[in-house]
Amino acid sequence: MNSHFRNKLKKPLSLALGLGTAVSVGLSAPMPASAIPFQELIVPGIRYFQLSNLSTKDKVALGSDIHKQVARNYRLSTNQTVNRIGQRLVRASDCSQIPFKFYVVQDSSINAFATTGGYVYVHTGLIRAADNEDQLASVIAHEIAHICNDDLVNRLRQTQLVQGAASLAGLNRSQLAAVAYKVAVDLPNSREAEFRADAKGLQYLTAAGYDPNAMPAFLSKLVNRSSTPTFLSTHPNARERIAVLERKIASQR
Repeated sequence: MNSHFRNKLKKPLSLALGLGTAVSVGLSAPMPASAIPFQELIVPGIRYFQLSNLSTKDKVALGSDIHKQVARNYRLSTNQTVNRIGQRLVRASDCSQIPFKFYVVQDSSINAFATTGGYVYVHTGLIRAADNEDQLASVIAHEIAHICNDDLVNRLRQTQLVQGAASLAGLNRSQLAAVAYKVAVDLPNSREAEFRADAKGLQYLTAAGYDPNAMPAFLSKLVNRSSTPTFLSTHPNARERIAVLERKIASQR
């Protein structure tokens, strides 16, 4: 991508961070996830809640409940640029029936995360780190893939927290959402889940008309920073991810 086109893309990404185009949806000061009493929310003796039969509607409802937790812990905004990129990728995905929502987290750390039911969060630090729209889209595509793959629900199953017996465990919807939030922000996806999200995210990126090379290129840029970004600290070895992505791209030529 030539520098003129890159600069054209960089400007709207920067403008999208301004107060003029952002709509604030959460004003409380961030609270670390570790401050949530995770262990206190899990009643001893309850080992398994039933999450195996969640419908799309159920996942959207759970995602909405988790979003309330996110909004209490971070300052959030919405903006047209991030939403436009996200919706373009959703249309190219295999789970476009989910009503995706995209939020900007007012946080300088380089990070992004997704929960369930279509809720995706991108930090301002990551947006600023992206050289162009394609690189930002590569991260959003990866997060969309986590939702399409039901990765948070799978992590909840693995931590033996399931919705069906929530009432038996004494957990109301808000408490269950707090536990799910804790899992989403504190417990990393498995190595296999991350590679699956890379592969599927790359498919979405390409199908949406973005440059697939932006995904390994942005990872390479982050790897070469003096400190490891949050986005990479909970993921598999970034250089291995880059190599796998480059092989996939080469095989598609």
